[in-house]
Amino acid sequence: MVIQLLLTAAVSGYAAAWLVQLAEFRSATDRERARSAILAGLAATLHVSGLLASWISYRTPPMVGVGPATATLALALVVGYFLASRRSERWSAGLLVLPLVVLMLSASLWAGLTPARPSAELRGPWLVGHILAVLGGYASLLLASVAAAMYLFQFRALKQKEFGNVFRFFPSLESLDRMNRVALAAGLSVLAVGLFVGWSLTLTFEREFSFADRDVSHGFLTWAAYAVALAARRPTDAFGPRAAVVSVAAFLTSGVTFLVFRSLGSSTEFFL
Repeated sequence: MVIQLLLTAAVSGYAAAWLVQLAEFRSATDRERARSAILAGLAATLHVSGLLASWISYRTPPMVGVGPATATLALALVVGYFLASRRSERWSAGLLVLPLVVLMLSASLWAGLTPARPSAELRGPWLVGHILAVLGGYASLLLASVAAAMYLFQFRALKQKEFGNVFRFFPSLESLDRMNRVALAAGLSVLAVGLFVGWSLTLTFEREFSFADRDVSHGFLTWAAYAVALAARRPTDAFGPRAAVVSVAAFLTSGVTFLVFRSLGSSTEFFL
């Protein structure tokens, strides 16, 4: 009960922070980070407290099972957002990030926070490392797509010389370009490590590593989709609207693939 209350309060806090940013965007005022930052910080504190309460209650990290893993992924996205927002102008990325966090955390509450139980031989630090790397990779790649979507809005505003709400509230094209590049590189690297560790675990414990497994397929399809997005920046590493569209398409590919795989039924005993 305490876990649900903490995470429900966190959802409310993130939603409130988003509403503050939305009101500032609609009024076309200068960015005021303080109010939304306080609300988002309080929500993140409640979020962490809820996950810690889950860990203590169930005596296992909140990473195994759809509900716990989705809540942890939401926290990873929040952490990535805070890191990206060290440059104050990127705080406005919360206009897209915070609704994703609210959606994921709400979905985790709906799915249930009771963790699944992996087999005894796969418990331990390597499993935790594998899941953390995969979730961290997913979160970083989500931020890359957020930067790409904002880039497209800002590029359109500049091209049409519409110096209104989008121009005033969104980061510069250069800042969004860098955010996308760093998030793509970090996300692909970390996700690759997570997939490699998962592959090593299956070999160590003589389990079959099959692309028929929906968790495996989704992980590799996501990595491949975003690898294409990174390749779209080559050879000059220029971003531009076409590369931004590819990054957004990679997000849609990953999301639709996940929903399709989940609709086919439970995949494995692991975190997805």
